[in-house]
Amino acid sequence: MELATPAAIPADDVEYTNMASSSANDGENSVCDAGTPSKNCFRLVLLGSSKVGKTALVTRFLDNRFDDKYTPTIENFHRKIYNIRGESYRLDLLDTSGNNPFPAMRRLSLMTGQ
Repeated sequence: MELATPAAIPADDVEYTNMASSSANDGENSVCDAGTPSKNCFRLVLLGSSKVGKTALVTRFLDNRFDDKYTPTIENFHRKIYNIRGESYRLDLLDTSGNNPFPAMRRLSLMTGQ
């Protein structure tokens, strides 16, 4: 499936809703709610070493801001709904810890990502 780049979609055609974020995975895999077709649901899992900027990238993407204070992340889940040209798309972002002491959490994170 080919996704359009931001330059290819006029800004007037895109709306988004930033759903509340939580500090844990919501337990859903790739099942969408009734308003979004499952083909339009995507989950992105951010993995990497600690203190490299995973959370900073997510915060910049979701809120267009930068926080210069470091707070260690265990796991944060974010959801963003886009309406592009009348069609609904859901993006789930899972921001993981750089040094996760729980191997089962890392395995689950990898299994639920796309």
